[in-house]
Amino acid sequence: KIIRLKEVRSAGEASEDSSAAGMPEEGEAVEEVLSFSFEIPENAAAGVTLKVMAPDSVQLHIPLPSNIFPGDTMTMQKGADGKWGIKHVARAEVAPVAAIPAAPSPSEVEMRGPAQLEKDLSQAHVCKATLNTTKGAINIRVVPSWAPTGTQRFLQLITDKYYTDLAIYRAVPGFLVQFGVTNDASRNSKYEAILDDDLRGIPVEEGMVCFAASGANTRTSTLCIFLGSFPQLGKNPWETPIGKVTDESLAVLRSIYTGYGDMPQCGGTGPDPIQLEDKGNGYILEEFPKSDFVESASWCM
Repeated sequence: KIIRLKEVRSAGEASEDSSAAGMPEEGEAVEEVLSFSFEIPENAAAGVTLKVMAPDSVQLHIPLPSNIFPGDTMTMQKGADGKWGIKHVARAEVAPVAAIPAAPSPSEVEMRGPAQLEKDLSQAHVCKATLNTTKGAINIRVVPSWAPTGTQRFLQLITDKYYTDLAIYRAVPGFLVQFGVTNDASRNSKYEAILDDDLRGIPVEEGMVCFAASGANTRTSTLCIFLGSFPQLGKNPWETPIGKVTDESLAVLRSIYTGYGDMPQCGGTGPDPIQLEDKGNGYILEEFPKSDFVESASWCM
C-alpha cells in the first residue's frame, strides 16, 4: 500500500506550490534545504510506503518501520551524497492519563531524609542487583518496600536476561544514564506496561534507579540511573525509585560516557532510541562508538 503525502514542513515555513512567481531570477542564489519534517498520517500502518515530495522536488518512497506510528513527526536529512535519509522521529504527545484516585498527592507525601533512606536500604528484604557494564560492575540495592511492583518487574527482567548487550543510549552529564531499548522482537513483545507504585516519599538523588515512563502506568523495561539530585522529580507515582547504586559503585556510574548528550527527542544530538530499536546495536557502534553498554545483569538476596 502506498500513501501519498501532500504537505511537508521544511526548515522554517510550510512549503507552497511552486509557480513562476516563486522561481528565482536568473543568476539569483538559491539556498538549499537540507532537512524537512512531516507528520505520519492517521491511516499509515507498518509496512506501507509513504510517497513524500522533498523540497528539491525528489519523490521519496519511504517504507514505514514497525516502530513508527501515526502522529509521529519524521525528519528527513539530505546527506553529502545528495540522498535523503531519516534523521530522527519524534513521538506524538501522549494525552494525559487521569490519576488513580487512591494514589496520594505529592503534598500528602513527606520526602524521606538520609537517615530513613539508609534504614530502608539496610532492611532484611533488600536484595542486590549487579549491572555488568563496559566500564565495570554497578551494584544496586533493590528495595521492594519502595516500589513493590517496580522491583518485581526489575528482578523478572534480570531473571529473563533482558538486560543483555543493551546500549546506554541516553547519557546526559549531571542528569542521568538510560538503557533498555533493543531491536530484539522476542524481548520487545514479551512485557506489558506495569501499574504504578504508590508514592512513598523517596527522593530522586545520585544513584537512584527508576523505570523510564511517559506517564501513568507506562513503566515497562527501560531504566534510568540518576547522576545528581532532582527535588522536582519523584513526585509522580511512575517516578518512584526501585533502588539505589551502592556508594562503592558510584565511581563506575560516574565513568559512563556522557559525551554525546541527550537524545534528539529531548533536543540533543545523541543516539536516537527509535533508530536503535529499528537498527539494533550496529547503529550505536557505527555512529556513537564511545557509548557504553550493559553487558549482563544478575541479582541475589
